[in-house]
This record gives sequence, C-alpha cells and structure tokens, in this order.
Amino acid sequence: MQIKKITGKNYLEALDRVKSEMGEDALILGTRTLRRSESLKTASPQVEITVAVDRFPTAEAVEESPSEQLFREEQKSVGETGEEESELKSLVMTLLNQTDRVRTYGIRERQFTLYKNLVDAGVNERLAGKLIERLNAESDASLEKPSLFKEKTELLKLMKRLIPCDPGFKKPKSGPGLVAFVGPTGAGKTTTIAKLAARFSLEKKLKVAIISLDTYRVGAVEQLRAYGEIMNAPVEIASDADEFQRAVSRHGDKDLILIDTTGKNHKDPAYPNRLKQIFSCAPELEIHLVLSVTAHEKIFESVFNSYKSLGVDRLLFTKLDEGVSFGPMFNFALKTHVPLSYFTAGQQVPEDIEVAESERVIRLIFN
Repeated sequence: MQIKKITGKNYLEALDRVKSEMGEDALILGTRTLRRSESLKTASPQVEITVAVDRFPTAEAVEESPSEQLFREEQKSVGETGEEESELKSLVMTLLNQTDRVRTYGIRERQFTLYKNLVDAGVNERLAGKLIERLNAESDASLEKPSLFKEKTELLKLMKRLIPCDPGFKKPKSGPGLVAFVGPTGAGKTTTIAKLAARFSLEKKLKVAIISLDTYRVGAVEQLRAYGEIMNAPVEIASDADEFQRAVSRHGDKDLILIDTTGKNHKDPAYPNRLKQIFSCAPELEIHLVLSVTAHEKIFESVFNSYKSLGVDRLLFTKLDEGVSFGPMFNFALKTHVPLSYFTAGQQVPEDIEVAESERVIRLIFN
C-alpha cells in the first residue's frame, strides 16, 4: 500500500484531486487544514488529504466510464480479489472512524442519514457509498440541495435498475427445458421444485417431469412422488450419469424437466464435481443456486464458489418469511452479477413462491 498527501483550496477540491489522481479505490486516512507556512506560501490555508492506495492507477483505469468505475469492484465475481489485499483494505477501514469512512466515499453531510439507512438495512458499507456517489453524479446534486425524501426516492430507483432479475426458464430449440437446483442442505430445494412443478403444470398447463438425484434421503423422494401424483408429473430417480441420461431420454416429450439434487456440505468439492460429470450429457441445462436468506452473506459466497464450476445461471432465495436483513441479498446479486429468478416464503405448495422482481427486493430491504 502506498501513501500520498494531496492538497486543495478546500475539502471538495482536494477530494476531486484524490479521485482523479489516485482513482476510486483510494482510502482517506486523514484530513487537516494547513497553516500558511505549510501550504507552500499560498495566500490562504489549504486542505490536505492523506490517502492510501494499493497501487497508483494507470491511465487506462482513470479513463473508465463512470458506471464501470462505480461497480468495477463490487461486480467482480466472488473470490477474484486476493485475500491479503482484501484484509488490508478491511483493516484500514476498521481503523477509521465512521465519519472518516463516510468522507472516503465522498458523501455529503446531509446524506449521512441516507447512507446509514442503507448500511442498517444490510447493504455493504462500500457499496452504499458507491450508490450515493452515483446518485450525486446522476442528479448533479452539487448544484442544488434536494430534500432527503427526494434523494431517497431517486436512490431507490437507482437500486432497482441495478438489481438483476430474470425469472422463468429458457426453452431450447428442441426437447424439454432442463433445470437443476443446487445448494446446501436445508435451503429448501425439494419443496421449491414441488412449487414450481405445480405452477408450470397446473397453472401454465405444461408437461412437467421431475428427476431426483437425491438418493440419500428417502423422505425427499417420497415427498416429490406425492406431489407428482397430484400434478400428474412423473418422478424419476437417478444415481449416476447413465441413469440420468436415460431418465432424460424417457421424457423427451415433456416441456420441462426439473432436477433435484442432494444438499451437501458446501466445503466439500467432490459433490459439485460429481454433478458436473452427471450433467455432461445435457449441455443446455440451466443451473439455479438455491440459498436461504437466513444464511450469512459469507455462506452465500462460499456456496457460490463451490458450485460456480457448474455455471450458475440464476439465484433463487428461499425462506423470505424467516429473513431479518435483506441487504446481503442485494450485495450478493450485484457482486456475482447473476440474475435472481424466484423467491419462496413458506411451506404451502404452490402458493408460497413468487417471481423475483427488483421492486420486491427494495421493499424487503427497507421493510
């Protein structure tokens, strides 16, 4: 990490110089007003900002578009940032008091309440700062002082635009759509599949089949078979790649095949690798990662890292009725830039499932 001091006639001018010379990732370590004797004999005092950066930005980095600068770091795939670099940034930010951290993000004093609302709702502190910085850039807030209500309204609109949502399933040119649901134990994959099967077979009148790869839990298979009889959706069991391929072939006349998988410890890499082998015969298969909103955000990341070799196409969040903080769901969707597909809230089949919408995410975050 490199340290540099930058001066300006006032704080805003010095901050602008920090952004232009040091880039968006610079961390403000401190500010002070220089006496005339210290400020290179200028006619008036100057403000000095001490900043730290991991490396000085290149010309190419400085020329990025505002949107690229805004979410360049937040929208990187989980795990790309080196652990040592991330820990160093976290340490520096921890040492700063809250006011200094807010200044680091270029937030005006009147916007502190707005920033605090975001952080209290579970939105990542750095991401919250970037959101307000983007808000200021789009509204040119330096020329006027809009009300807090107006700024919050515009902020919510900005957040809605950024939340990736893409419900439904892709239908291949020929054959049934294949959709697999993966995730940790207890996330609610089996019940979610039953809800979706009911929605597509009973409401949309599609021909649906279910294949279960969960050969460990007899109860899970029996549960699916019970729902399958009600919905007239056949349920198959497959324990390996050959059985899976034969099961898919038997239901080539279906519109949609939903695939249940075993909930495994996300720290064990063996199962995702086994799934990859089983799914190798279905190149157009779509993967939905099922996560419970009651889990910690670090669990989201760990599970995602475990399954991302399969190619995660959608994020499906369950147990919204049990969730307390929904900011982490927003953080994670932006960080992975994987679209949200469906939400579930409760055990009733098929009632307790809904299409993921950005408006719904905003309402969840702000209660």
